[in-house]
Amino acid sequence: MTLEKHAESDYEAVEAVVGGLVRAWNKGDARSFAEYFAEDADLVNIHGMHIRGRQAIAGVYDMLFRSVFAASTTKASISSVRLLRKTVALVHLKVELKFHVAPTNYTVTSLVMLRDGFHWKVTALHNTRVAGAGDVRVPGRGGV
Repeated sequence: MTLEKHAESDYEAVEAVVGGLVRAWNKGDARSFAEYFAEDADLVNIHGMHIRGRQAIAGVYDMLFRSVFAASTTKASISSVRLLRKTVALVHLKVELKFHVAPTNYTVTSLVMLRDGFHWKVTALHNTRVAGAGDVRVPGRGGV
């Protein structure tokens, strides 16, 4: 079952979460970034660092936005959304991260999202770095 077939409003809600993550990143706002995660979320970055919990995610990204990610910008497009259960979605993103003094990074990002009522939260995020934009090949719907 795909999310598109299940409910357009669910797809739009997932898309809004992805857009919110991107906006928070581009503002360097760790607190807003972390608010899109469930309280007990897990985040694994491209280096294999495993961060557990919304508060820890906010703390680590606060430090990163003030250092290595300072003035970085990102954009993401949704490659696929698959409804695993009525309240669980698997989302794949193509992500581009630009630094002012380093090469652009490209990742495929996997999100597991949970719906509580009408709100979706990221419960797990895993980034996998790819060599370049052309290496991110996941067909799917629209972008953020």
